[in-house]
Amino acid sequence: MTTNNLNVTHFTWQVILNPNAREHKCMGIWHEIEKLFQEKNVHYILHLADAPRKGIETARQLCQDGHRHLMVLGGDGTLNEVVNGICESGVSLEEVYLAVMPVGRGNDWARTHNFSTTLSDNLEIFLNGHFIQHDIGMVRTLQDGNEKAHRYFINIAGFGFDAEVIYDVTHKKPHFLGVSVYVLSLIRTIFSFKSQPLMVHAPDFEFNGKSFLMVAGICQYNGGGMRQVPMAVPDDGLMDVVVIPNVNIWTVFKNFKKIFSGEHVMSIKGIQTCRVNHLDVSSKELLRSEVEGELLPTGSYRIEVVPEALNVLTNL
Repeated sequence: MTTNNLNVTHFTWQVILNPNAREHKCMGIWHEIEKLFQEKNVHYILHLADAPRKGIETARQLCQDGHRHLMVLGGDGTLNEVVNGICESGVSLEEVYLAVMPVGRGNDWARTHNFSTTLSDNLEIFLNGHFIQHDIGMVRTLQDGNEKAHRYFINIAGFGFDAEVIYDVTHKKPHFLGVSVYVLSLIRTIFSFKSQPLMVHAPDFEFNGKSFLMVAGICQYNGGGMRQVPMAVPDDGLMDVVVIPNVNIWTVFKNFKKIFSGEHVMSIKGIQTCRVNHLDVSSKELLRSEVEGELLPTGSYRIEVVPEALNVLTNL
């Protein structure tokens, strides 16, 4: 693990805040953080990412304007946008330091890095200034052999069932008040989704058959605490891949709790895993993919790792 210890109070941090995170409660949380920053002599400038892609545009412009110390206040989606903005800025990634104060609902990326659920604890993590050179993944969408789009990710990319849940979240309205939109979509999709033919090709790994889902992880958690890729290490230069084969709904229910502990990789018959720096994914059917709740264009996919790309705050 390559680490950098930074005296964070020596720099001015460009804080990118998503006011819509945590059911629009993030501005109230920010006022608490702002007081703590002032007490600890943390220098900052606030930027609001209050619309889709605003996190990308803001981070890209900040980097191009010469700023190298950025902080995300929001959830996994905001973090993903900021990472994409940094990667698209054209600056040398090794110059950039990215801190995260996880104040979203799921905060799955933060689970791998042992962040706390309290603001004061996470402020101490920030003040400790322990940064690692974090791997970044990239998914390229290919249509007729040509790149249609690409998206960077710092956590997990999902294919098949995971992406169908996000599609349901995006395109259907919840019918029951008080029920998480994600949980409702998860339940609906479990009963409607059918395993798909999937072809995965990577160095020393092949899968060709029906699959319930495939995930490629730089980190371990997604979906609000599901430890889908329990082997993933965020700075080893590789992504960890889990392919769950064709399973019936009863197998899903039987192993549901084990997905949260990571035990599913040992308990589901036929599950396959690998650790690679790139792979190709395709299907004879429409295959959806998602990155932190962002649906990607459909097609076939090439997934790659940019190793030790970005200095990122951690509590590991």
